[in-house]
Amino acid sequence: MTGVAPTPRTHSPGFPLAAVFSVSFGVGLIFGFQPPLMALILERDGAPSFEIGAVTSISAVAIMLCGPLYPAAVARLGLRLAIILGIGICAAILWLMPLFPGVRGWLVLRFVTGCALGLEWIASEIWLNRLATDESRGTVMGAYATVFAAGVMVGPLLLQLTGTAGSRPFAVGALGLAVTALPLLLVRHTSAAAPEAAQRLKWLHIVHSAPVVMLAALLAGLLESAYVSLLPVFGLLRGLDEHAALILVTVFLAGNVLLQLPIGALADRLGRRPVLSACAGACVAGPLALSAVIGVPWLLWPVLLVWGGTMYGFYTQGIALLGESYPHAELADANTVFVVVYCGGGIIGPSLGGLAMDWWSPNGLLVFLSAAPLLLGAGLLPGPRARAAR
Repeated sequence: MTGVAPTPRTHSPGFPLAAVFSVSFGVGLIFGFQPPLMALILERDGAPSFEIGAVTSISAVAIMLCGPLYPAAVARLGLRLAIILGIGICAAILWLMPLFPGVRGWLVLRFVTGCALGLEWIASEIWLNRLATDESRGTVMGAYATVFAAGVMVGPLLLQLTGTAGSRPFAVGALGLAVTALPLLLVRHTSAAAPEAAQRLKWLHIVHSAPVVMLAALLAGLLESAYVSLLPVFGLLRGLDEHAALILVTVFLAGNVLLQLPIGALADRLGRRPVLSACAGACVAGPLALSAVIGVPWLLWPVLLVWGGTMYGFYTQGIALLGESYPHAELADANTVFVVVYCGGGIIGPSLGGLAMDWWSPNGLLVFLSAAPLLLGAGLLPGPRARAAR
């Protein structure tokens, strides 16, 4: 317990929710701000594209490697302190990056950033699942995804204001991230119950007991990374100019901002499995429709908005199902596996999508993006294993 007495408003679940949402916006801001900042600086300094990609992707590798450590860390620190520590480390490293320029220094710093972000990420989602009820879980997770996505979209706008020269953009980014964590200082200390060693869940057991939930995590990471990385290339190969090709990703991300709350509200009302099935169906149809409407902007944008929003529904409603499937004492292990599986999908997605494009240029990417959600749709079909997804 901290030495500062909580104010009355911190006893209401509404304020802790707002505090976690604030942090989520800040993390989204850094997701949209830091990678392009580093990429532009390294490109200007003549770094090869492979090294630039390694610097931006090493944080996901760090999260996967640190995965086994997160449940114990959350249990020892408590949810609030785990989030504050993760944010503090990330802000400090961002501020230090100009002092260690270049690929080698930034690889190390980005690895540490990934370890800290994973701690904040998992602790935030555990806290949200504990604050939400089964009746509101979909809406809460939809709001969580909305504020995170809004932060990602604001990140490049902030970078336009700060520029990429000198230490200024790093200092502004670090300050912005730290400011979003200030509401947590007013929230009553919240600790995560530490399960006994015998109660700790084995990762393979978690995957086996909720395969549809983990499949949703895998596909969310796989499809998101493949889309963001390769769709601009697809647009160029289909005759769009560079600006129009980049707009494809922007509109796709806007679908995440606009549709997560409606998807969450529908899931609370109709059930998460039916809504996930509908999202899978939309993601099967989306790439096929894209091929037909790519030259017709007034049709292209609605297709991208719906496709983008429903694809991100894999993650938000998968997390909501996770909260329903496991008691509080087991959420740290289950949420860690979910995040690690998501990051694994994010690492392999661009490679698989690229192979599909090499196999049939450029439409192989659309075949890949359309076929993958069929796996989730098949897993959601009623059957003897349906109870595993709970």
